[in-house]
Amino acid sequence: MVRLIGFEWRKHFLKKSMIAAVLLFSVLNVVKIYSVYEGSSLFTNPGWKELYWEQYADFGGTIKNEKIEKLMDIYWPLDQQVAERTTSTEYRTPDTYLSNVYEDWNFFRFNYVQPMKYAYDYKAYAQGVVSAANENIAFYESLGNTYERSKNAAIAELFQGRSITSFVYTEMYQYYVGYDFSGLLVLLICLYGLMSVFLYDKETEMDILLLTTKAGGGASIRAKLIASALFVSGVSLWFWLIDFVAFSTIFDSWDAASSPLYMLEDFIHAALNVSLGQYAILSALVKTAGMLVFALAFLFMSNLFRNALIPFIIGLSVSFVCIYLEEVYMGSGRIWIKVINPFVLLVNRELFRKIEFVSMAGFSLPSYIAALLITTAWGVLLLSGILIVVRKNALRKGGEKRVHLEV
Repeated sequence: MVRLIGFEWRKHFLKKSMIAAVLLFSVLNVVKIYSVYEGSSLFTNPGWKELYWEQYADFGGTIKNEKIEKLMDIYWPLDQQVAERTTSTEYRTPDTYLSNVYEDWNFFRFNYVQPMKYAYDYKAYAQGVVSAANENIAFYESLGNTYERSKNAAIAELFQGRSITSFVYTEMYQYYVGYDFSGLLVLLICLYGLMSVFLYDKETEMDILLLTTKAGGGASIRAKLIASALFVSGVSLWFWLIDFVAFSTIFDSWDAASSPLYMLEDFIHAALNVSLGQYAILSALVKTAGMLVFALAFLFMSNLFRNALIPFIIGLSVSFVCIYLEEVYMGSGRIWIKVINPFVLLVNRELFRKIEFVSMAGFSLPSYIAALLITTAWGVLLLSGILIVVRKNALRKGGEKRVHLEV
């Protein structure tokens, strides 16, 4: 069986065109990440990166009152001068860190004051969420509403004890968690690679010969499916690794992995109490699971036709429809529409950036669990469809062969 899987892998995936596509898209991915840095990073402002790391020696690490006071001693005079709108805009005036007072003010405001204020205030904010949730628990208990009560109990447990005790540079993660371009590249590579898995044997009429061989039936199908799964998983994890390494290298940031996920302001209501590093691993695994379901969809469609063009067009169209629906309903309150779309696993920040619930069999289920269960169901359905279609094709081919021999 291992040899058969290796044979299918080499036949369909270890091709020069496939290797060239992966390498080309890998380079394109890194270039795209660099363009994100050039177009969005605060460090692209002249002198900001050097000054940031100079100041980080004083303000980075554990948040203490002494650090906050020292920071405000720098920031408040700048804020007052800017508020008066009378300060000089001349280049390199005395007692400025950068070009002028306005740039100093923007530097400290965006890089230190606002992020540190968010981190310092978060503990009180989380406790406020817990208090509100506990009040809701008592209210819904009095009404006998067990569904809403269980939702608020889960929220109270999730936010209990949350706090941010250290200040670290997280700009890299702010853009990393919102980066989707690599997912599109992997989707295209998988679509291109998987079209030939079953169609190759049809086009060469090897499927008829395989019916007469000992390993030509179920063993061959299993080998194709396992080889496809290994290909999709390998390509996916390769690109997710490129994402993380490229973002960390280009943004020069390797230190924030142990910080909580809710340190990112967009994840203030994060659905999980995990670190940024743990989220990166979890996100990669969830994306790969979503890609495997799309792979099953591509394989299923390829089994319905005898040439690659039609299923390729259909697969591409289905992918873009899923992408479009995800874009339309991202951030909306229509949670069910989001979780039934397998593409939500490829942009899973929508599942993890805030806690949302769906009602399933009367229970309040976090949306990310519902999405994983529904996507699993999609996978089982598609896998069953592949096996049924392959079996019908085999029976039809076998019948055609018997008729041909009789004639």
